[in-house]
Amino acid sequence: MASQKSTAILSAGSGQAKSPQRARGHARVAALLEAASIEFAEKGYDGATMTAIAARAGSSIGSLYQFFPTKDQIAGALVENYLNMLAETFRKLSEAAPTLDLSLLASRLTRTFLKFRETHPAFVALVETYSYALPGTVSIRERLRGEIESVLAAVAPHLAPAEITVRAAVIQQIMKGAVAINGDTSIAGRKAAIDELEGLMQHYLHEVIKLSR
Repeated sequence: MASQKSTAILSAGSGQAKSPQRARGHARVAALLEAASIEFAEKGYDGATMTAIAARAGSSIGSLYQFFPTKDQIAGALVENYLNMLAETFRKLSEAAPTLDLSLLASRLTRTFLKFRETHPAFVALVETYSYALPGTVSIRERLRGEIESVLAAVAPHLAPAEITVRAAVIQQIMKGAVAINGDTSIAGRKAAIDELEGLMQHYLHEVIKLSR
């Protein structure tokens, strides 16, 4: 149930991107992606420009276009990187899940999206505009749900695949709820509300695991 790389995301936009062949090229691409992440985080997808990204990276605009002919493509490459980071987080959680205390597993699941968005603000900016700026919105949700399915399969191995899919969708919504509460400044006790969600997650996981026995 682990996710596969989404070619739809990497192929966003038009034009043929040049793949780096040497260490110097890989370093240049890394610098361009880092500059783009800052630009998107500060200005959003619409406000970011290729000229500003190149300048922030200390690169020529021609060099940027060699590797990323369009803004869609550099945004897509960033999203792919972020999804791979999240996949690795879930992979480690899947491996550890069978031995984790249920309260700790609930805490990690509840706060995974929340913590990732705090440390990767460009991901927030790109995902929020993905539905109209870039293709593959559904693939993001599906890929992340697939990672959650892997965690569930590790702790509830006897649960039917169809049941795991349904339960993973519910867990995904609880995780997104933590993000929504954290961003709602009208809620005075946001930390307490997220703690409540964590308790809900723990109860739900307990019921899921009980069903699989």
